[in-house]
Amino acid sequence: MDKPSKRFKTKEKAQMEVYGHVGILEAYMSNLSETGAFLELSQGDYIPRKGDLLSLTIQLDSLNKAHHLAAEVIWCEGVGLGICFIQRDEILERMMAKVSTF
Repeated sequence: MDKPSKRFKTKEKAQMEVYGHVGILEAYMSNLSETGAFLELSQGDYIPRKGDLLSLTIQLDSLNKAHHLAAEVIWCEGVGLGICFIQRDEILERMMAKVSTF
């Protein structure tokens, strides 16, 4: 079994777009590791579910930068989401895999 990545506490603002849904969701990133993060939704009309694919923008105010990432929801509870980061070029492949299961 792989050793879990070290997590770092943070309180960065995040915006998410869920592939297949319209609109932007606002959240805060509570912790971060090299493989994923925990997000708490603060605004939006959709709560992502396990398996949803995300386009994520993290506002790094202290550096005056934004960081863009692709991610997948691996668990959710209430307005909290556990996500794992994925490569952007995996998005289409994962979306096609979902469609073929219907």
